[in-house]
Amino acid sequence: MTKRRILSVVGVLATALGLFLLYRVLRRYDFAEVAGAVTSAPLWAILSAIGFTAGSFAAMALMEWLAVRYTRQKVSVRRICRTAVAALGIGHSLGLVALSSGGVRYRMYRRVNVEPLAIGEIVLFSGLTVGLGLATAGGVALLWSGGDLLAEPLGITPGILHALGWIALSGVAAYLLICIFAPPLWRFGTFHFRLPTPGTAVAQTISGAVNLACVSAALYCCLRGFVTVDYPTAAVLYVGSDVSALIGHVPGGWGVFEYIVTESLDDPKVIAGVVLFRAIYFLLPLFVGLITLLSDEIGRRRARAREEREKRSVSSAQAA
Repeated sequence: MTKRRILSVVGVLATALGLFLLYRVLRRYDFAEVAGAVTSAPLWAILSAIGFTAGSFAAMALMEWLAVRYTRQKVSVRRICRTAVAALGIGHSLGLVALSSGGVRYRMYRRVNVEPLAIGEIVLFSGLTVGLGLATAGGVALLWSGGDLLAEPLGITPGILHALGWIALSGVAAYLLICIFAPPLWRFGTFHFRLPTPGTAVAQTISGAVNLACVSAALYCCLRGFVTVDYPTAAVLYVGSDVSALIGHVPGGWGVFEYIVTESLDDPKVIAGVVLFRAIYFLLPLFVGLITLLSDEIGRRRARAREEREKRSVSSAQAA
């Protein structure tokens, strides 16, 4: 069986798992009641969640800038921000971020002559930054209260979750120490790998953690509009569902997130907060990302048409 076929099978199975979990969650609720509850969400919860979502994407734009800076490519800040909004807005909702957001990055960065190899480095660097943020915020969350909260829905003991928290934070510390003390250039045969500077590594960790903190705050606001919950609990639930979805390769975490949150919080109104969070943090950025990508495509086509008209005008003048 080829590697592509194996990945296709894994993707289908992961999607099926997500849909099954989503079905298990939604069958317990009446759609009309959930829709009515979502529409009655407090205005402060909606506006706060939108604000924290904007904060999350601002942190991800900074992460994108760090990635472009690492590759030493000359790209304007405006282009970096537009690419981050389009790529991550689409990638988060569709899942398979490395593929979906990677494709968007390729189209938008190639228009400003960024080399394909550099685009691949940007994707990998951004993924590493997200991982550092997830490990930092997730490690703290798991050690804080994640062991008791996530043990039952995930079917594992609190001790294992606490150990995972320590491992995550140890991994972040090891990465920072390597960037500080190790040689900046590593060679493996013909392959060369350049470590980020210590300042860049610290910025990666901070921006990644701020991103996770903002996402958790958006979830907290959405849930707090319907049920009694504290911020650490919201952070633990998001980190736990995000890591579980990554391990299971479930696109966008659909089904996994809903299952973990509804199983952990024993309140029938919690599903309204989950739906509101999905709408604000996933579907709204998806819409904005698609509009950004579409406007960029239209702008590029107009620029090409203008260049063609100018070439024809020059040719006509020379012929005359």
